[in-house]
Amino acid sequence: MAAKTFKITLTLDEADAAYFQRLYRVAKKNARAEDAPKTVRQVKKLIITVRDAKKVPAFVESAITTLEDLIQMIEDEDYALPRTVSESAVAALAYFANPQDVIPDDIPAFGFLDDALIISFVGDEFKHELWAYRRFRTFRGGAEQRPWTKVAKDRLPKRLEAYRKELREKVAEKKQADKAKASKAGVRRFSW
Repeated sequence: MAAKTFKITLTLDEADAAYFQRLYRVAKKNARAEDAPKTVRQVKKLIITVRDAKKVPAFVESAITTLEDLIQMIEDEDYALPRTVSESAVAALAYFANPQDVIPDDIPAFGFLDDALIISFVGDEFKHELWAYRRFRTFRGGAEQRPWTKVAKDRLPKRLEAYRKELREKVAEKKQADKAKASKAGVRRFSW
């Protein structure tokens, strides 16, 4: 018997959005730089819990990929994420490090709903950073034909640095374009 799928659309009014925004801001505010390794470890545990769950909705699986990419971006020494962006990303992860979130995670199908919702906010906040990191990761994977050779070992760091710089410039441009577009359209963007 083929599984039936259906779409659930959630509409958040301003009060709903403000509620989740408040939760997210509190978690970010309470995040401390010295707790960064602990926060990352706790989020990795959450990811493992989700991956090990017997039945996890596809939208949650998809959302978890965003968290994995965010953690990889923070930890990737080659990518050398600017400190301010790294601190902001770790603070964003703080919500997921809290074992007591809005909907208990052990409720089938819906336990990770609040996590998935907040992940969508995080994904939106870091969309340009994640875009750049994913491109960097792909570039690095194919940057050298024979990475074991001395020439490649000497050349790769310079190539990665140049590409990283190019991506940082594009991220700044994309962020500026978003601000200009929102300003021109008179759209008020939520700041998560």
